[in-house]
This record gives sequence, structure tokens and C-alpha cells, in this order.
Amino acid sequence: MRYDAGAVRSLAPGVRRRAAWLAAGSALIFFVAASMVGGDVAMALDHAARRLIREGRMLELERTMRTISKLGSGDVLVPLTFVMSVVLWRRHRPVAVWLPAIALAAGGSLAFTKWIIDTPRPTLRAYGFPSGHVFGVTVFVIVAVYLLWALGASRGWRRGAAAAGAVFVTAVGYSRIFVNAHWLSDVVGGLVAGVAFGVAMVLLLDTRAARAAR
Repeated sequence: MRYDAGAVRSLAPGVRRRAAWLAAGSALIFFVAASMVGGDVAMALDHAARRLIREGRMLELERTMRTISKLGSGDVLVPLTFVMSVVLWRRHRPVAVWLPAIALAAGGSLAFTKWIIDTPRPTLRAYGFPSGHVFGVTVFVIVAVYLLWALGASRGWRRGAAAAGAVFVTAVGYSRIFVNAHWLSDVVGGLVAGVAFGVAMVLLLDTRAARAAR
């Protein structure tokens, strides 16, 4: 991977506007999804997805699915975010400072949202919606792909990271249903909330980096 160690690119105004619309649209979808949780349509889809994934699952994949689920947890993503911050600290301090703050803000926002909505999981444990694992990995992937672009990584690296990130988010979402930790609606809620929060954090990072460059 090649990049100019001292340079941080900024998004063009048009791209920022489209990103802002994406964040707002995702937030709106999240609120609509949250209002439908527990309703007849959502429950029918949840149970259909659970039957499809759980009843037809290969038991040999149980350990693999639990490993994927673990990789998408805050126990892995938060320390990894702090490592990224340390790596970037010397040459990209304005960005590095904000990465731990984003991780903490994501955790706090997620906990508050779960507490407000407070829907049961398939196991009847509390705080099902939205899926924290899916939310966390979505935010992580969005911010990581943006940083690769901002720091000048080649197009091949960015496309590879985006593709791998999409596969990872999908795998984590599937694993959460597979291991009976969440409903499909929880996974969808985590995804759209993660897109809204992740894109908003990208806009924040971009603003801070542009100010530091000036």
C-alpha cells in the first residue's frame, strides 16, 4: 500500500452533500424499522428468517459462526480502533485523536438506543434491537474505508477493503441469527443505524482533517 504519510485528503462539497443525505436517509429508515419492531410484518419476517437459517443450519458451522460473531464484538473492534489511533498518532494526529472518541460515542449511542427501544432477543434476553455487533462492524468498516481513501491508499486497496468489509458485515449479521442472538429486524436495524452513524462520523473526521490542513 502506498500513500503520502503527511497528506489527508478531504471530500469534495458534492460528495459531502450526498454523504449527508445518505446518513439522514439511513437514520430515517432506522426510525421506521424501530417503529415496526414487534409488529405483525416484522415478526413474520423475523420468524421466517430464523426458520430458514436456524432450522437448516449445519451444526459443523456453529464454532465458525461464533468466531465470526466474536470478531464483530466490541471486545475486538474497540481495541483495534485504539491500535489504529496509535499507528496514526505521529503523522495524522487530528484523525488519530478522534478515533477513540468515535468508538466511545458509538458504544454510548448504541447502549442508549437499546435501552430506549428495549425489545427481546429470540432467547427472550433484553436489548435486542438494534444488533450491536452489526452496528459496530458497519461503523468500523465505513470509517476504515474512508481513512484508506483520505490517506491516499491505492484504488485496489480501497476496493479490496470495501469488498472485504461488506462480506464481513454480512457474515456477522448472518452469524448473529445463526447463533440465536438476534432477529433479522435487529440485524437490519444495526446495519442502517451503523450506516447513519458511520457516515456521520466520516463527515466529522473529514471536517476536522480539512481544518487541520488549513
